[in-house]
Amino acid sequence: MKKQILRMFVGVAVLLSMLATSCGQGTDTADSQEAAARQVYRWRLQSWAPAGDATYEAAQALAEKISRASDGQLVITTHTAGSIIPGGSEFDAVMDGSVEAVHGPPSWTIGYVPAAVFFTQYPGGLTANQMETWMNYEGIELAQEIYGRFGTHFVGILTLSPAEVWAHSNRRLTSVDDIRGLKFRLGSTALNEVFSRMGATPVFLPGGEIYEAAQRGVIDALEYITPSIDWGMGFHEVTDYMYLGPSRAPLDVQALWVNEDAWNELPEHLQEIVSLATHQASREYYARTLSRDAEAMPLFEEAGQVIEFVPEDIVELLNEKAIEYFTEESAKDEEYARIYQLHRDWQAIAEDFNVY
Repeated sequence: MKKQILRMFVGVAVLLSMLATSCGQGTDTADSQEAAARQVYRWRLQSWAPAGDATYEAAQALAEKISRASDGQLVITTHTAGSIIPGGSEFDAVMDGSVEAVHGPPSWTIGYVPAAVFFTQYPGGLTANQMETWMNYEGIELAQEIYGRFGTHFVGILTLSPAEVWAHSNRRLTSVDDIRGLKFRLGSTALNEVFSRMGATPVFLPGGEIYEAAQRGVIDALEYITPSIDWGMGFHEVTDYMYLGPSRAPLDVQALWVNEDAWNELPEHLQEIVSLATHQASREYYARTLSRDAEAMPLFEEAGQVIEFVPEDIVELLNEKAIEYFTEESAKDEEYARIYQLHRDWQAIAEDFNVY
């Protein structure tokens, strides 16, 4: 009887010990999860935008939104072009982890992703409203699939703008003859190729180098973004003519990419905050840009800029050479062709419902 009682006490003691250990492990797991949930993450975000470019303000606004929404759990320091890594190499830097995030034009990634042209502006492409709806419908998922192959996470559009200024120029453009030999600063591989076929001499320069190049006569003409941003960059001080029209760039886009490892380190709730904050910052930036553009146009007139619409024969040649180029590129790349067709289909749907 005594042996049975002894065995019973021993059994109870073992059971209590097991329960204590189990509870301790559960507490440790909960503590670990709570610690992970409160870990502070720090990112460096380099923008494509130089000082004076209003698109940089959107990167700053995004960092502030994320800090507030995450209660300081994700802290992002923003940097202008060239501050950490050379301007123009932002995508390379986010791929190799030199910075955790970058803000820049998808067109600057065409060397890796030929179809990147369809996530940004191109002649005959989608308008800002059409692009935003297409991205929400299927474009973001496509972009994430494509850019994921390069060790990056495509978050979404951070700066969405209406149609760009067609060009600022020191040579008057009256016909296609004036395009021939024009030293034209252009911001993408696609534009360089299309304008080369038109007879221009394309020159690629990061935004921070354009003013001086125009001032010194290295370039005759330039394209950048919309009136308000171009005014802030001072292009009216170094050019005589301003040409308007949506044919070259019906919109403008710069996106946000995050290094894949940095993205995957974030808890799911912080990933959601980054995604939602980026979308909201983009909408706010677009609305603000429309208002600022309206305010900027009279300033160019007051500064003595000659403001004209680009001649129709130049537009016709541009459209002709753009279709020629995109058709040839589509024949080389199945993915390129597929996304180009998706754009054409979406553009037709949008126009049927008066979405411009």
